[in-house]
Amino acid sequence: MNTNNDKPVPAEQGDWKRKEMKGIPASLGALWTQKTADGWHYGVQLGESHCNAQGIIHGGVLMTFFDHALSLKVWEAADRAICSTVQLDTHFLSAVTPPAFVELESEILKTGKSLIFARGVLKVDGKAVMEGKGVWSVVRSTD
Repeated sequence: MNTNNDKPVPAEQGDWKRKEMKGIPASLGALWTQKTADGWHYGVQLGESHCNAQGIIHGGVLMTFFDHALSLKVWEAADRAICSTVQLDTHFLSAVTPPAFVELESEILKTGKSLIFARGVLKVDGKAVMEGKGVWSVVRSTD
């Protein structure tokens, strides 16, 4: 369901599925998900409501999506155990102007007993706009 009449959401043209989010991530709008042989992929459609005063997508918005989407990858790698971000190091590579469909490319670097290390790149139209890596704490059930 495209809320921006200027440009279709790329996800609407493929096999992406729209998922509503809760809490802080809901401020981004819907999360777009896609399951492939490589695993889950995540995207978000950003518009003018996500901009700073200069009309550019706010860095905090990109960081929120990055943290949320990468946390979902970590959650899957942790067999859906409770996970929380311990450390997140991000670098902005390019400004993002609306409307923009932002996708996360990611990989799990290392899975330990209580920590998972991951990195990712946010892309718009195939161009990297932000990169980062982080560490997540995993609370595994003792049952």
